[in-house]
Amino acid sequence: MTVRLTALLTAVLSMHASAARGADDDPAGAAVALTKGDKVVFLGDSLTALAVKDKNVPDGRGYVPLVRAALKEKGVEVDAVATGGHRVPDLLARVDRDVLPKKPTVVVIQIGVNDAGGGVTPEKFKSQLEELIDKLQKGGARVVLCSCTCRVEGYNPDNETDKKLDALADAARAVAKEKKVPLNDLRKAFVEYWKKHNPDNKSKGFLTYDGNHWTEEGHRYVAEQMLKKFQ
Repeated sequence: MTVRLTALLTAVLSMHASAARGADDDPAGAAVALTKGDKVVFLGDSLTALAVKDKNVPDGRGYVPLVRAALKEKGVEVDAVATGGHRVPDLLARVDRDVLPKKPTVVVIQIGVNDAGGGVTPEKFKSQLEELIDKLQKGGARVVLCSCTCRVEGYNPDNETDKKLDALADAARAVAKEKKVPLNDLRKAFVEYWKKHNPDNKSKGFLTYDGNHWTEEGHRYVAEQMLKKFQ
């Protein structure tokens, strides 16, 4: 394990106790306890598919292999099921075929940017997420839900695209609270990153190489957020 990855894992593990305490008031703030033999599947769109293989990111530096390396010593297996362009209905359509047969004990849902781009209403998005979570839980998996990230970098609350993404992120937050599943609030994490590192709201080049898909630094940052949800 590289020094940087070891430091990342150490920093993340130090946050787990406080995260567990916060779960008493807000289940969405909880972390999932992992033990040897657990299998985590990341279920999503191109952001997860490109975490496995992307010509713009060095091999092994996507968030999926980074999380896999960090959890290897715990005896936890990490896999991904993801296709570019997918929305929640696409995930629903493939759960029984592509996800549950893998017998995951934990499924992390990463979705929403394409739903926002397609004009899906927050109400529809929320109901579809609830259906997806129900399917996964009935199949024996614990669920971690992620909020969406971006279509361009930077943040302007008056921008129509940002409004759509914010609305779906709010819907995901509501689902996490109502379904009592941990939430990885990537939308919030990205906005906080831009406030510090991209105050001029440039459209790409920080966490993404095209405004949407993540750079090596973007994947490192996402891996850090993902690992916060495991203990």
